[in-house]
Amino acid sequence: MTSVDLANVESYNHTLENLMKTLQNYRENVKCDEIVKHEAKGPALIDAHKWTFNYRKFENSFFRGKEDMCESIKSTFGFLDKPLSQEENEYPLAYGMLVHTNPIQILFLLSAVYQPQNQFCIAVDGKASDRFKKQMFYLSECFPNIFVMVTGKVFWCEHSVLQGVFGCVQYLAKLKADWKYYQYLSGVDLPLKTNLEMVRIFKKLNGSFNAGIHDLPKERYKHGKDPPIPLWKSSLSATFSRESAEFMVSDPKVWQVYKYLKGTLCPDESFWATIAGNADLISMPGGFNATSWREHLTGEYRPVDTVTGVHEASTASTLFTTEFPETVLPNPVPKKTEAVQYDLFKPEKYYISRYQVWYNRSSPDAINSCYGIFARDSCVFGIRDLPVLIKRPELVAHKLYFSIQPATYFCLYEHVRKRALIRNQDFCVDAYGELPGPKLLAGTSIEDVQFGDYREYKYY
Repeated sequence: MTSVDLANVESYNHTLENLMKTLQNYRENVKCDEIVKHEAKGPALIDAHKWTFNYRKFENSFFRGKEDMCESIKSTFGFLDKPLSQEENEYPLAYGMLVHTNPIQILFLLSAVYQPQNQFCIAVDGKASDRFKKQMFYLSECFPNIFVMVTGKVFWCEHSVLQGVFGCVQYLAKLKADWKYYQYLSGVDLPLKTNLEMVRIFKKLNGSFNAGIHDLPKERYKHGKDPPIPLWKSSLSATFSRESAEFMVSDPKVWQVYKYLKGTLCPDESFWATIAGNADLISMPGGFNATSWREHLTGEYRPVDTVTGVHEASTASTLFTTEFPETVLPNPVPKKTEAVQYDLFKPEKYYISRYQVWYNRSSPDAINSCYGIFARDSCVFGIRDLPVLIKRPELVAHKLYFSIQPATYFCLYEHVRKRALIRNQDFCVDAYGELPGPKLLAGTSIEDVQFGDYREYKYY
């Protein structure tokens, strides 16, 4: 591929610093490096915890009276006009989003993952205000690689969520642009990796489909109607290749699953693992055998009812259990007393698409992994979580709010953006190639694949 001009990092470092200075009292009261250095202890933590961000005031000021909104968006948030490296230019990525509010947080998020070779699809909730829709359409006017569409009215845990997200996959799959890997982003996510780091990680994934797997409770099945294939629970956040995207939007069996899930509870959490985890029934590129993975992750064997597709003995309580039999596997699971080791490029779990902490009163590990608050049983990270967040091996963190200890958001945002602008090429992501997905695709026997910690079955 012909070499391209690269972005001027000195200029973008200057833009980033100016952006952080626009956050009132941020530089004076939030010392991110001190918080990380002292592992979230001391006076720096107290000051950062107290700092607040008036995002509504920031929004009103930003969108008021701009003659050239496109120039304002690009120059204020530092959207890159050129790639940061030739390697990134040759391996474009794709992102899908479903959004409904807080345009400033979306602009910050996009500026953290944006490069001109990447492709973006933003589905806007039909219930969103006209003002918000207008603000989102600025993006499609300003950037040729950002597509914005208004979907139907979206309601939490209903099929409308899946409809909006899958609509973006359909759009992206039909593009002529040669993007390689897709990620879903929530409006309250932030990347834990730079674009270059993600590019190299995706190369190691080698076409594998990264989705969480868990038993789907019986009450999430459609009453009186059997599913076309066995169903699995997962997260809305998944990562998969262009080949997977092109396959799923045209495969009849995938569409049968999509239609069956209409009217079920939280179908967005039943889709990815189901269409990717039934490799014997759907020939998904990069797919896997979720039943087999489950056995190796838990030491339990649960046959699937061939008529209903329901996993035997699957109940809602299994979603929150931490006790699994100490069954001897080809790769025995660690004892519970063994510490799980991870770092920035050393994943501890097979599921790397998203770092999310769910509330589980029976698991001190979960409660002690969240220093913010729990909203809908999912952690909104706080400033004491920062030292962990900057070292997590997953691709993105979910979730961070401007209204809850916002210093967490901006410290993480600034940290990852600065790391990208350093243009460091000297890092190793080989550990991602050792994950079950790429290993099995490469022909390794499942008996020789390391599935690791007993807690991995709880992908979240």
